[in-house]
This record gives sequence, C-alpha cells and structure tokens, in this order.
Amino acid sequence: MEKLYVPSEILRVFRQLFPKVDLSEVEWDWEYYNKIYEAEFEHEGRDYEVEITVTGHHLLTEVEIEKEDLPEVVTESVEEHFPGFTIEEAEHITFSNGDVYYELALENEEEVVLEVHLREDGLVVATGEDL
Repeated sequence: MEKLYVPSEILRVFRQLFPKVDLSEVEWDWEYYNKIYEAEFEHEGRDYEVEITVTGHHLLTEVEIEKEDLPEVVTESVEEHFPGFTIEEAEHITFSNGDVYYELALENEEEVVLEVHLREDGLVVATGEDL
C-alpha cells in the first residue's frame, strides 16, 4: 500500500489538535478521496479518528469510549428503539461546531450488527450496517 502524502497545512492543523501525538504513529487515509483526510491513531490507550478537509478545516474527532461511559439518556434511547440489541462498541464524536454524537455498534442474539448514530440527547440520527 502506497503511503498517502499529507500536506504540511493538514499536519499543522492536526498538530494543533494533538500536539503530543507522534506523527510517525498516525495512519493517514482518505475519508472521501481528494476531499477529507482521515488520521487514525492511538493516544492514551484509546483509538482516535480525526477528519480534516483538504482546505485544512477540522471536521470531527472520534474517540473510542467504554460502554459504561455513555450518558444514561443514550443507553435508554438504545433500549427503547433497539430492543434485543446490546451495545458492543461506542465512540464519542465531537464535531468542529461543538455538536456531540455517539456512534454505537449494536448486536442482537442472531448476530445482526447495526451501526447507530445518536445525538447527546439520545435522538437517533442514523441507523445502518456501515455508516
């Protein structure tokens, strides 16, 4: 796999967000080809994804979190809207405008896996197999 060239302006934006992360530990790819860079890395024991546009605008940061760290309103919303499903994985997403969403991987006894996006108030925003 060919290594993606990341311009210095994008690296500068990343550095402002995460000054202590070693750039050699960051994996860069396209979230949307020629539009949005995606940086994946581990920091302080958690997995991160950061999206930055080609113009240098930070879009969002996703951080892996423990299921137990989800707000109660989010877990109650899952129980109400997805009976029979359990939360397998959780990520906290902070958008550049300050909005907070949670991305959850849900699974039921039949091993059906759903990906669900919820706002911090528990409103279900999107549901699918791979959002």
